[in-house]
Amino acid sequence: MPFYPSFLRRSSVARTRERRMGFISGLVNVVVVLFSGVVAVAVPLIDAQICLPGWLYPAPLVELKRWYGEVFGDYLVTEKPHFFTGLVWVEIAFLWPLSVANVYGILARRPWASTTSLMAGVSTATSMAAIMAELLGSGKASEQLLQIYFPFGVFALAAILRGLFCRPRRATSTSHASSSRKKRA
Repeated sequence: MPFYPSFLRRSSVARTRERRMGFISGLVNVVVVLFSGVVAVAVPLIDAQICLPGWLYPAPLVELKRWYGEVFGDYLVTEKPHFFTGLVWVEIAFLWPLSVANVYGILARRPWASTTSLMAGVSTATSMAAIMAELLGSGKASEQLLQIYFPFGVFALAAILRGLFCRPRRATSTSHASSSRKKRA
């Protein structure tokens, strides 16, 4: 073990803090990957039925959406108000590709994953603000329906925090370093 002056050595407190932050960062990554996975599957199969013609979907998926709307009393899905239809179009065009990229980027530890997380989080937070205002303001939403939508607000916050504070790890590839030395010579 090489000798380092005491002011260069990391203290045990610093190592403990790094471990704690690593755990919290890992937990946020798990939350973002799980919700991104749910969005990546649910948007094209369930949510898009609000905007797209029903004949595009097999009967079991159409029945699943109808069942969900009835059982959970999700009047946004059954009544299809115009603002909600617009939000679903945003999900299809913007949030769905970002969610697919999030799952891949976080699992593959790509440096751009913090950017896609931030974008997905802000998009979800914006949509959730409009949806929660409608649910709370209309008085139509049951407690059960609010509990279904609330976790997406938590996902939005986690994705935004991940995007803002998660630093990409630099690759420590020796082949990259040696190839850059060759280019200089």
